[in-house]
Amino acid sequence: MIYAPHTFELTLNCTTDKFNKLRDRAYRKAKSSHRMYYEMNKDTDYALADKGIKIEYHNGVYKKKIKFIVNPTKVLDGDDVKKLWKPNNDNISKLLNKLEKRIDDYFDSKYKLDDFNLTRIDFTVNIDVGDRDNVSSYIRILHNIGKVKGFAPKYDKNDDHIDTNLSFDLEGNSNGVEFAAYDKEAALSKKDKSGKAKGILRVEVRLMKQKAIREYTDETSASKQIRELATNSQNIFLATFVRIVPYGDYYKKQDATMIIKNKVPKKKLKGKMLRLLELIPKKKSLYLAQKEMNDRNIEKVMKAFEELHLSPVTISKRHNIKYLKTLYVYLLGV
Repeated sequence: MIYAPHTFELTLNCTTDKFNKLRDRAYRKAKSSHRMYYEMNKDTDYALADKGIKIEYHNGVYKKKIKFIVNPTKVLDGDDVKKLWKPNNDNISKLLNKLEKRIDDYFDSKYKLDDFNLTRIDFTVNIDVGDRDNVSSYIRILHNIGKVKGFAPKYDKNDDHIDTNLSFDLEGNSNGVEFAAYDKEAALSKKDKSGKAKGILRVEVRLMKQKAIREYTDETSASKQIRELATNSQNIFLATFVRIVPYGDYYKKQDATMIIKNKVPKKKLKGKMLRLLELIPKKKSLYLAQKEMNDRNIEKVMKAFEELHLSPVTISKRHNIKYLKTLYVYLLGV
C-alpha cells in the first residue's frame, strides 16, 4: 500500500502593494499564454496546472496571500489515480527541486520555496476494494461509526450538495485535522471515462492548519517540513485513521453476537461486548455508545474485539451484505 502526500498548500504572505503588483502581473501574462479567472472569492492562475500546481490569489481584507496548491504526483509526472507517488529520498529531492524551479520561473527569481509557509498537507491512500458496490458498502459502514471523539461531521445531513452515499467526512473540533473516505470513481465520473478509478476507496487525512503540521515536525522551513512529513506519510496517516476506524471484520449484528457468545469465555467481558454491540446502532455512534457504558476498562473491551478480528461496528439491517473484511487488511495486510 502506498501512503503519500496527495496535496499540499504553500502560502506566501504579501503586503497589499506587493500582492496587487503580482496579481496584476499574472493577469497580464495570462492574456497571451494561459487562463486566469476570478472564482470562489479568489483569483486562480492555471499557468502551471499541467505541471500539477494551481496558483490562487486571496485578497483578504486584512491579509493578502498567494497560495500554490501542489499535487506532488503530477509534479513528478505521475498519475495519482492509477498510482500515487511513493516517497523516498530521491523523489522527495526531485519534487523539491522541481517546485523550486517552478516558483523561481513564475516569480522571475524574486521568491523561492522557503519564502512560503506550508499551511496544509493531505495524506492519501487508494484502496482497491474491487468494485463500486464494495466502495459504497465500506462508506456505509464508516457512517455507522458515527460521532468520533475530537471530530464532528464535516457536512450537515441536509446539505443538498453532499451525497453521503459517496463519502464519509469528519473535521476536527479544534485539532486542524480532517478525515475523508470517498468513492474516487464517482468523484471522477464527469471528468474521466477511462474507468481507472473503478473500485477505489480513497481515504485522506488532511492537516489543515500549521498547528496540526507542527504535531509531526519541528522543522520550520517549508522544504524541510515537506521532506520530513513525506518520509513519515504512513505513520501520520495511520495516527488519525486508528483514532476513527476500529480494527476488525464487519458482520451483521446477529452474526457478531454469535461470534462473541461462542468465543468469549469470560462472562463479564462477554456481557460488556454484547452491550456495546447493542448500544452502537441505538446511539448511532461508537464513541457515544462507549460513553453510555461508562466503563473504566473500555479499552479492554475494545482489545477483546480486536483479538476476535471483529469490529464492534456492525452492518445495518437495511444493508444487503453480510460480511466485509477489515480495511486494515488492505492498509497493513493484517
